[in-house]
Amino acid sequence: MNSNCVFCSIINRDIPAQIIYEDEDFLVFDDINPSSKIHKLIVPKKHIKNLSEIGIEENKYLWNKYIDIINILKTSLKVLNFKIVINNGDKLQLVKHLHFHFLSGDDVNDKLN
Repeated sequence: MNSNCVFCSIINRDIPAQIIYEDEDFLVFDDINPSSKIHKLIVPKKHIKNLSEIGIEENKYLWNKYIDIINILKTSLKVLNFKIVINNGDKLQLVKHLHFHFLSGDDVNDKLN
């Protein structure tokens, strides 16, 4: 955990969030500044700065878990169409903790294309 990271603070419950899913490795919560009707953040509990910091074996494990969570979200939220966004690097990541945006709703393409 990184004490200066807002996502680590949410994971530690130091900052409140609308959590919709949790397992031993991931937390899913509502984005506080949504870009579409449905905008969830899928965040690994382990502090990983970005995709470039993941080793090969860890990468395989995280991707498999990530796909499972996407399937849980699309089923629980009853969505067929969705967009996944992953920003990588200091110039694109507002929060320097690897996270995946799960977006859906009629407005998703209007704001993100």
